[in-house]
Amino acid sequence: MELVQRHIPIIRWLRNYTKEDAICDLIAGISIGLTMIPQSIAYASLAGLSPQTGLNSVFMGCLIYAFLGTIKEVIIGPSSLMALLTYEYTSRFNLDFVVLLCLICGIVEFIMGIFRLGFLVEYISAPVVSGFTTATSIIIVVSQMKGLIGIKFKSEGFMDNIYQLVIHWHNLRWGDTILGIICIITLLTLKKAQELKIPQTWKYANVVKKGLWLVSLGRNFLVVVAASFVACLYKNNGFQAPFATTKAVEGGIPSLSFPPFSTQIGNQTYDFMEMVTELRNGCIIIPIIAVLANVAIAKAFVNGPVEATHEMLTLSICNIIGSCVQSMPTAGAFTRSAVASASGVRTPIANIYAAGLALMALGFLGPYFHFIPRASLSAVLISAVVFLIDWKIFRCLWKKSWLDFFCVTFTLISCLVLGVEIGLLIGVLMGITHLVYKSSRPPLSIEPGKELITVSGRNGLYFSATDYFNGKLQRHASGSDTVVIDCSTFLGIDFTAAKGLASLTNSFQKRGQKLNLVNVPRKWKKLLLSAGVREEYIRNEPMDEINCENMQLLLQIDEPTKKELDQHTNKEPNHTA
Repeated sequence: MELVQRHIPIIRWLRNYTKEDAICDLIAGISIGLTMIPQSIAYASLAGLSPQTGLNSVFMGCLIYAFLGTIKEVIIGPSSLMALLTYEYTSRFNLDFVVLLCLICGIVEFIMGIFRLGFLVEYISAPVVSGFTTATSIIIVVSQMKGLIGIKFKSEGFMDNIYQLVIHWHNLRWGDTILGIICIITLLTLKKAQELKIPQTWKYANVVKKGLWLVSLGRNFLVVVAASFVACLYKNNGFQAPFATTKAVEGGIPSLSFPPFSTQIGNQTYDFMEMVTELRNGCIIIPIIAVLANVAIAKAFVNGPVEATHEMLTLSICNIIGSCVQSMPTAGAFTRSAVASASGVRTPIANIYAAGLALMALGFLGPYFHFIPRASLSAVLISAVVFLIDWKIFRCLWKKSWLDFFCVTFTLISCLVLGVEIGLLIGVLMGITHLVYKSSRPPLSIEPGKELITVSGRNGLYFSATDYFNGKLQRHASGSDTVVIDCSTFLGIDFTAAKGLASLTNSFQKRGQKLNLVNVPRKWKKLLLSAGVREEYIRNEPMDEINCENMQLLLQIDEPTKKELDQHTNKEPNHTA
């Protein structure tokens, strides 16, 4: 039973599930569903896919996570980041490539979970994540401008998108532009609606406050439905809508089928290996980004420990099974998690209600998808991602850490100019370089004296810092008789650093100087001896005793006085205080 509970966490919730939990999860699930349905349609449009694909992804992601997930705020489904990356790798191909990419992402995430490779995500620093998130948000805003103003063109990359917007600006349609601006204003206004202060003296103050809160959470759904209703009125009255709408799609509940391992585009047939080759490094980049997003959400909303490996495996199963219902690659999203948290979610069971709403939309709203204006979907995306742009971190890092400021700025520019995957790779390499530089220059505390120098540190002493440590110590110890290194202040040591200490002791001996290693841990001693450090230089006495021993030499205490001190302190002669 413990094994089952570990791998199927819903059993944990059900054992202590109360009526109050059920009501809270129901309210949160409906709020999440009202937010996810229009967003998933918009994200599918961003990836160049039909609304049905986005809803399929929502349905399967929420359903699987309800049974296997451990974090109540995480909601699996399409996201702006996943949609952008999916479009980048599959825009030239058909839906079969998207579905196969979803399957491969799930398999890669499963392998990462089995081998517990989640620690690799920890090498992506916060400035790199911020620069990457800001860059993708800016890219999405710019890419949705054409839908907002009603123009059509094909572009590759952020810079080309701006260029195409400039040369096609004269083709904008006023109907789409006006509708898009109205939708954005409405979305931003409704977002602030829940912050209105209602006087408590009103008779129905609590009812009004809860109503504003619900309207604010369901603003995406309300705006898309209202815009679709306007398009429907135009068609029923025999007029052409002054704005572009989405393409007609087939509705219906998704059926299970194996992902495609071959496909045909025009006269060209692609087998499995050719499809994987065309997807390029997206098979690795997208799963890593998905895991990064889930780990970041977990750290933001969970106070205790996070079952990172289990979350990785759960995400992989969501994508593997999702590929059987023609889903796009999925992951968590901050916007959905914020809605779940604000809605008072109690357990991941809230995902079941959100999945139920997505299933209802698939079953009954399919014939009406073509009434959804493209400008309203662009407005939903722009209003969602514009708040993910982190401008505050630039001002903060400029004052606190110029190195981190350079890292976040360079990551942002690289993502915009070279592409998000190359920009992220550059940011990760910069972060690792920063980490290696710090490990090769550990902070040392050197207390110089004419006869005695004490050395302590705060980091580990490893191979990358060996030359730096030896060189700095020799420079400071050039005029001293004794050097004492307090090993208890270092976090660890490796064989290369031990060899460096052996070389250092020999060099000091030739110059007539003495080097003592004190507070040496047991696990260090064998390593130091095997590296060539002589045992006479390894001292287990505390630093204070070594200092006292050298202090006696400095004061030149005569033998009678020393005996008096020994009798007074009741200590052995070698340990006189």
